[in-house]
Amino acid sequence: MQRTTDKLVALQFLAVILPVTLVLLGQLTADARRAAALEQSRPLRNLASDARSNYRTFTNGAADAVDTGTLGRQSAEVLRTAAGQLAQLQLQLPDGGAALGDTPMLVARLTKRLGNGAQLAALMPLRADILRADQQTRSLDDYFVRRDQAVVRDAIDSAVTEKRLVIGALFVSGALTVWFVLATRRRLKQQIEAEAAIERRRRAELETISIRFGAATKAARAGVYELQQQGGQVWWSETMHELYGRSSGDFQPTLESWLQLIHPADRAAASQAVQTALREHQPLHTQYRVELADGTVRHIESLAAAVIDSVGGGSRLVGIDLDITERVAAQQRETALQQQLRDASRHAGMAEVAASVLHNVGNVLNSVNVSASLVSDKLRKSKAAGLGRVVSLLQEHQADLGDFIARDERGRHLPVYLEQLAAQLVSERDHTLQELDALRGNIEHIKEVVAMQQSYAKLAGVTETVDVRALVEEGLRLDANGLERQAIALERQFSEVPPITVDKHRVLQILVNLLRNAKHACQATERSDRCISVRVGRHAAGVQIAVADNGVGIAPENLTRIFSHGFTTKRNGHGFGLHSGALAARELGGSLRVESAGPGQGATFYLDLPLQPQGELS
Repeated sequence: MQRTTDKLVALQFLAVILPVTLVLLGQLTADARRAAALEQSRPLRNLASDARSNYRTFTNGAADAVDTGTLGRQSAEVLRTAAGQLAQLQLQLPDGGAALGDTPMLVARLTKRLGNGAQLAALMPLRADILRADQQTRSLDDYFVRRDQAVVRDAIDSAVTEKRLVIGALFVSGALTVWFVLATRRRLKQQIEAEAAIERRRRAELETISIRFGAATKAARAGVYELQQQGGQVWWSETMHELYGRSSGDFQPTLESWLQLIHPADRAAASQAVQTALREHQPLHTQYRVELADGTVRHIESLAAAVIDSVGGGSRLVGIDLDITERVAAQQRETALQQQLRDASRHAGMAEVAASVLHNVGNVLNSVNVSASLVSDKLRKSKAAGLGRVVSLLQEHQADLGDFIARDERGRHLPVYLEQLAAQLVSERDHTLQELDALRGNIEHIKEVVAMQQSYAKLAGVTETVDVRALVEEGLRLDANGLERQAIALERQFSEVPPITVDKHRVLQILVNLLRNAKHACQATERSDRCISVRVGRHAAGVQIAVADNGVGIAPENLTRIFSHGFTTKRNGHGFGLHSGALAARELGGSLRVESAGPGQGATFYLDLPLQPQGELS
């Protein structure tokens, strides 16, 4: 009813004001057009006035030339200026400069024929053209005065017309108002009757909605309530009683009795959330447990809106309670599965590092075996056995040793043989010592690799402040021999970066996996310049480590799947390394991502790490 009345008043107002408004809008449009014409004419008139003034200065200079016999430099310059201004004016006039006639051409011709220092003899033949141009430039002011007068006359005529139109519009408005009032009285009665029918139909729809809402809340195990701030009065729907396991006949809900149904561990937080929502007039969203009469525990999620009463200024909460017991149980199961997945990721990472350590130990043991075999072969082929024969020969001729060495053929060769034998033994000793040094170095390398693995195992899960470049070097050492054996070049591009506080073992887990994947990608390509590039630099969130290869690359459709659990493109892969690396990076507060231009274009993995763990960021 009120809306209909407001609509009628608005339509009556339009019937009165619309004709007058249309007339005024038309007049305003015409005034704006005339103002624009005057605004456009002003700079043109100023330009014409400047051209007339400059040409007048020239004619005065030409008159002075009668006495001096020569046209002055200033007179020639103002003539050129006037010619330029007239040419510009001709371009800017809307009618293409028809009002100027041949004035611009005449002045331009005078400018070409008269320059600095023109003699009186040159001026005299042009006297008629100079006078004609003077008359034409003087007529420019009259032209613009006539244009402005035409605009003013148009404004006066328009004002007279506007007055007549306004009077006519007022008569039209009056007639429309009378007709509208008579015509709408009948429509108003019809509208009232129609609104009454709509109201009856609306009430029937509300009853239907109420029935449907009750059925829906019962099926969803949801309850509706209303809590008033003043007096603490509570209204519960029937489904609220069912949700809390209480009979509507035996249990009368109040704020205190309601809170008593909540689990003791959650009661204080629930009460505080309700009081805060009522006091600060803000929405309520809380979750708590409820103990039923049979000891069963349900998880309840309560959502409510704060409504401010128009009388008294108090507030009340109108909300709904949902039974989320099954959802909480599912979340708990999901949390347990996530923990199992993280543990599996950690074990897989430790296995990756351990595999690299054992791989390096195996490579070093091969070198140890080679060194031991060389020492054994040297000893078996040693010339030291001939020394025993020399000793036996000397003992045999001990009585005539001097005569034996001097006269016997074997004795004469004995010193030379001993000299050669001594040199051979010294050479064998040197080679044996070299192999023993290499053997000792390889054994020390094995000890270092094992000690490194032991230190990683001890530091797993412990954060420490480390130099990122040194940390990357440790990861490279774990598989350095494998890269050399596969003829894969390794490039380092390390920038100055600040130290970071991180779980060193987790970062090594990710790096070892990325380097091994890059090595496999290079092995799978046929190119001869296989290369892996490791870069360290700053990042917006902290430090970035990039591992790039020029291997087989990654197809575009696999870029979004490569970190998924179980996804792999390797024949013997398990699809867990990159997935575990992405999880570890996320737990460290960073991220792991990949870029590749496509198959055969290589790939680059980016590991972004914060300067401090997430819990320590200020």
